[in-house]
Amino acid sequence: MRGTSVPADEHEQALGALRHQVTQLQTQLAELARRHERTSAEVFQITELSKEVFTLKESLKAQQAAPASSKEEEALRGQVIALQQRMEEAAQEHGAVVALYRSHLLCAIQGQMDEDVQCILSQILQMQRLQAQGH
Repeated sequence: MRGTSVPADEHEQALGALRHQVTQLQTQLAELARRHERTSAEVFQITELSKEVFTLKESLKAQQAAPASSKEEEALRGQVIALQQRMEEAAQEHGAVVALYRSHLLCAIQGQMDEDVQCILSQILQMQRLQAQGH
């Protein structure tokens, strides 16, 4: 193929198509990054809720050891139950997000993505290898 030239308009069209595909891939990457951030925030929220539940349980134990009014005790128990429910809901949501993220990654690993995307990713990898080699 060396020595043959490609007409400038074909070259520009191919280049434009590649740029468009790169833009699409960058958009997809940004979306995955946003999803990752959201997942990280959910993990942080679950951790914070766990800490709060633990603190309230400890407070409840301390209240049980000391004489306390039944209203205070009932309020603390209600808070513990509500926080446990919130923590379970957050854990379920987090699990669903992680499962979706894993399924997307699994499809990508198994090659179950559009041929155009695979082609572009291969070209990007090839360009990166050439740049790393200093060409």
